[in-house]
Amino acid sequence: MANDDGRLLLACILGFGGGIYTFLKGFREYRKYRLVADTPAIHIRSIPMGLVQVRGEARAEETLLSPITHTPCYLFKVVVEEWRSDSDGGHEWKQVAADVKGVKFYLQDVSGNVLIDPANAELDLPQGPTRKVRSGGSSASPPPVQGAAASRTPATDLELLQYIEQARLRHVGQMVGKGIGMLSHASSKPAGQPLGQSLMSMLADPTGPGAEDFRNQMMKAMLARKDPSGETSRLALEVWKHPQGTPEFDAALVRFGQAYFRAMGSTEPVPDASVVQAYIRQHPEALGIVALTAGNAGPQTDPEAEKARQAALAFGHEKVAEFTREHTPAASGHYRLTEYCLLPGQALDVTGTCAENPQPRDEYDRNILVKGTNEPTFLISSRTGEGVQSYLLKQTLWMVLGGAALAILCLAILLGKLGLL
Repeated sequence: MANDDGRLLLACILGFGGGIYTFLKGFREYRKYRLVADTPAIHIRSIPMGLVQVRGEARAEETLLSPITHTPCYLFKVVVEEWRSDSDGGHEWKQVAADVKGVKFYLQDVSGNVLIDPANAELDLPQGPTRKVRSGGSSASPPPVQGAAASRTPATDLELLQYIEQARLRHVGQMVGKGIGMLSHASSKPAGQPLGQSLMSMLADPTGPGAEDFRNQMMKAMLARKDPSGETSRLALEVWKHPQGTPEFDAALVRFGQAYFRAMGSTEPVPDASVVQAYIRQHPEALGIVALTAGNAGPQTDPEAEKARQAALAFGHEKVAEFTREHTPAASGHYRLTEYCLLPGQALDVTGTCAENPQPRDEYDRNILVKGTNEPTFLISSRTGEGVQSYLLKQTLWMVLGGAALAILCLAILLGKLGLL
């Protein structure tokens, strides 16, 4: 009995702390609600620098495949829950990860469009399908996808178990990245340097754009030091101008290999064509270096060279994904996954900070919406303007009233157990 009382007291103390935290967080949510309510929606063409609210449809050329239904989207969020036993001998679903991944996309209205960088945004998207998967279970076929997505094949149980393990690793990486960010902010070294940002992005997602940016920066630094003339980058682009497996591809690959060997400053004689070809056959992963070098050549004015660069980037992406699939173990346990997707053409309401686009496509692409430094409110919602406000108000009431109720209940139990009530 004493042991049960001890567990109850501990639970009440934790509950009281959690209630106070939720109560205070509710007031921050109320500030966000007032901020969104007081920020009128305007046409994209008229947005100024600073906090803005705009509405439109999502458009972009690049898409991702969502992990559960393999739906083409610009952004997905998957909540991963594990079936675990609780302290009372029962079981409950416990969230172990909330995995978010997205690409930049444009929000378009009748007046124009603006680039959206969804990194670190608060998401309010419709809930999609939920899948349950268990390790060591039968390899039954995944449930069919309904509606417009019926032509796509959803993920198998094995793919989902591997995905869960990747999501967990990304979650750990994000925690490490946040720790590094806090240390950088506290130190005298300026935070936000490109290489530091890329390192944290790589920790958060080893297969994502941030990780690719980190690898690119490291490769650029090495090539700038070893090959200032840029010969290897030019020859790498020549490789990807030809279809893989053709004599032209192989010949260009040999020229690249010889140039790369010279650039690395080896004291050995430059290998002949047969040696380079034999090395590539024995180490097919070396093509990834060729692709990375070509991709780092930067956007090309010559259409043929730019097409080659894009082919190299696509090959590099596929190789990273293939490596991840082959080397990621399957998670063990019983899980439930819930998917949320931002789809092409979806109507959105976005409140965020308008800043200068560092990589504009043309004179009409000068702005980008991001999470601001001074004003961190950044909400991407599929609701209408009034719907967004209603959603935030409900969140506020739930946190304030729910947090207060939990704190009062736990405090009452504590006082009762201590004989003070």
